[in-house]
This record gives sequence, C-alpha cells and structure tokens, in this order.
Amino acid sequence: MALSRLISHLLPFAVAMFLAGCWTAPVATVQPAGEPRLIQGAIAVQSVKNAAIVSSVDRAAGTIVLRTAGRAETATYRVGPQVTNLDDIKAGEVVQATVADDLTVYLLQDGQVPGAVATVAANARVLRVDPSYRLLTLQYPGGLNETFKVPLGTKLEQMATGDSVVIRPVAVLALRR
Repeated sequence: MALSRLISHLLPFAVAMFLAGCWTAPVATVQPAGEPRLIQGAIAVQSVKNAAIVSSVDRAAGTIVLRTAGRAETATYRVGPQVTNLDDIKAGEVVQATVADDLTVYLLQDGQVPGAVATVAANARVLRVDPSYRLLTLQYPGGLNETFKVPLGTKLEQMATGDSVVIRPVAVLALRR
C-alpha cells in the first residue's frame, strides 16, 4: 500500500521533470529564411526605460544622452516639449524615461542588404512576433529582451525570429527621478 502511494506521488513529479527538460528559452540568433531585404522602416514605438542613466544633458541643444541599465551603448535623444524638469536632471542620475524610437527591420545576409554600399549595424534581433496583439519582442546583444506594441500597418507577417533591427532614438517624452 505504501509503495503504491509512493509511486503515485513520484510518477507525476517524474513526468513534470522530464517535460521541463525538453523546453528551451527562445533565442534570436537564427538566420531567417528568404532573400535579404528591408522589411519595414520607420516603425514608431514608445517604451519606458525604468533605470536609464543620464550620461549628459545639453540644455542649449535640447538633447539628453541616456544609457539603459544592462546595455553598454548610449543613445542621444531630442528632449520633447512636454519635458518640463530638464533643469533638475544632472549627469549620473538614474531616471525613468519614456522614450520614442524608430525601428527598421531587415532580413540581412552577412550584415548586407543587396545593393547597399555599407554594412547595416543592427542594434537587436527579432525574438518573437505576435501579430494578434501587435507585439514585437527584440533581443539585444547582451541577452536583454524588450517587447514593443507596434502601430497598425506594421508588416509583422513578414517578420521572423532572427531578423535584424536598427533602433534610432527619437525623443524623450517624459523624465522622472
């Protein structure tokens, strides 16, 4: 009796452990199928950077340079007219920044698009595409993932895991300490 009860408790545990070992996290390092091309440019997105470090502020030029926690590179943004507390922000501070970016999605072959003179320097790769909710999840080189809600008309059906993404910083819409 005790042995059968032990087996009945261990069997679901063993099955769960076996199935858990079969799952792997998605990665964006695959080479997507198809001919190299520009899939879509100027996809306007907004996001909140919860722990952005201010590298510099140029009040005269109306720009701010931010580095997102977990990423090595910085991004220069134009300061939007709705940001009213720029005089209070200093270099070295950690802020919450709502930013606007433009995404350009490519299917590249060795960093090239046919007919292009220069190599495209991608900032991220597509990790997941969810057309039903218009979500595009990107993976940055350090492994950090970020999901964006994209506007209507975005060609999500043409995008796939592994596509290269160039992110162009546009503006800071809000800053909060």
